[in-house]
Amino acid sequence: MPSKAYPGDLGFDLYASVDCEIPPSEQAAVGTGITVEMPEGWGGILKDRSSMALKRIYISAGVIDQGYRGEIKALLRNESQVTYKIRRGDKIAQMVPVQVTDWTVMETSGLKDTDRDANGFGSSGK
Repeated sequence: MPSKAYPGDLGFDLYASVDCEIPPSEQAAVGTGITVEMPEGWGGILKDRSSMALKRIYISAGVIDQGYRGEIKALLRNESQVTYKIRRGDKIAQMVPVQVTDWTVMETSGLKDTDRDANGFGSSGK
């Protein structure tokens, strides 16, 4: 069952429903054994757990749409040099609830200027 470790935590911890091993530079879809029915207007994003990211295990994808009813699986990628072992019951991901907004996408010939403009990676300093 998804849980929060502390009051005020943003994400719900998700747990592996199976044992598995992920070799270096490989990925695996690891089941959680749960399905969810999100409230109307809500979805979820699967995010890395910091303890796993320290070991170079990352979430590769993870959008859970409001209408999805299948088992939630975490697509985990092992970027380390050693096989990563997961045991049933291990925390493997966080599910962060997000409110769905219906935007209208339009084509335009230009955008308003901002202080940041197109400055991207590293533009705000270290």
